[in-house]
Amino acid sequence: MRGVQNSVGAWPGVAEAAAALSIALSAYGLPRSAARVLALLLLSGVPLTSKEVAKLTGYSKSTISAALRMLEGMKVIRRMRQGRSAAFAASISLSQFLLKVQVDAVEGIVRRVREIKGRADPSLKRRLESIEGELASLSSRLRGVVL
Repeated sequence: MRGVQNSVGAWPGVAEAAAALSIALSAYGLPRSAARVLALLLLSGVPLTSKEVAKLTGYSKSTISAALRMLEGMKVIRRMRQGRSAAFAASISLSQFLLKVQVDAVEGIVRRVREIKGRADPSLKRRLESIEGELASLSSRLRGVVL
């Protein structure tokens, strides 16, 4: 297990640090297992195989597989081929992840405001348009920081 022996094994506290960081990441809406996997990949400094991630987290193969799929879908980790197997690495930094979560939250609120605005009376509709503009501006500024 190249990654575990080379980098992670050289820093024995990485599993414990990942456990602590994952608590904070869970507060941003990630399931506990996905938060733990992301924290581990952020801290490891090297790509890890799913087997290495399972060993360091204690999670089952199926739990690791589901977490990796979710994180790949969010585009916060990337898969790299290593012969017949694959290894995974964080594709963004912790600060980029936190900004991404904020952008996603703001854009979700904008969608909800638009839904409500469609059913609102004229005075509420004007206020909702103002809020929508404010949130769209915030989203744009956050996206500028992320990209």
